[in-house]
Amino acid sequence: MKFEQEVAEFYQSLGINSGPGDIHYRLIILVLAQNGLNEVTRFSQIREYTDQVADRGSIGSKMKTIFQLENLVNKVEHGGYIITDKGVIAADYIKFSTDNYSKVKKTKRILERFP
Repeated sequence: MKFEQEVAEFYQSLGINSGPGDIHYRLIILVLAQNGLNEVTRFSQIREYTDQVADRGSIGSKMKTIFQLENLVNKVEHGGYIITDKGVIAADYIKFSTDNYSKVKKTKRILERFP
């Protein structure tokens, strides 16, 4: 969780404030992807992660205004979502961006050691 916040701040420093630069987005998409393509993810499962960094109402509105409108998830029942193929691609990008951040930080530490 703390690491995801650090990665989000890195992308925000590059001017990317949504998608990989949004800690809420990162956490939501990772929880959805963890459950897989054909599995229902409960809103309560998402909130277990996001409640630590988000206001109570902001996650529900984000699910409507970003995830459903962008076709990253389909709402299947009250409080239940299934990630779409497009959502899986977004999740893969978030995982890639995390790996990229780790490589950037590692390279930076190596370069700092050079005289």
